[in-house]
Amino acid sequence: MTEKPKSDLGKLVSALARTNIELWHQEDIARSQDDSAVVKAKRSIDKLNQQRNDLIEKIDETALQAMAAAARERA
Repeated sequence: MTEKPKSDLGKLVSALARTNIELWHQEDIARSQDDSAVVKAKRSIDKLNQQRNDLIEKIDETALQAMAAAARERA
């Protein structure tokens, strides 16, 4: 197994933060009275939620790999 640089976790967390901000922005738009804007925002929310879930999975994997590597170093 190839270890990823520790900076990957920080990059993933930053990407998750950016995705959350965009998601919240789209959710604000989805509460508008403009039906066309709501439809576009809802479609964007679906994509952003998937992106968010993917990032969380990558963060989990990266954190687990880092913990395993740290455990191996201590052993």
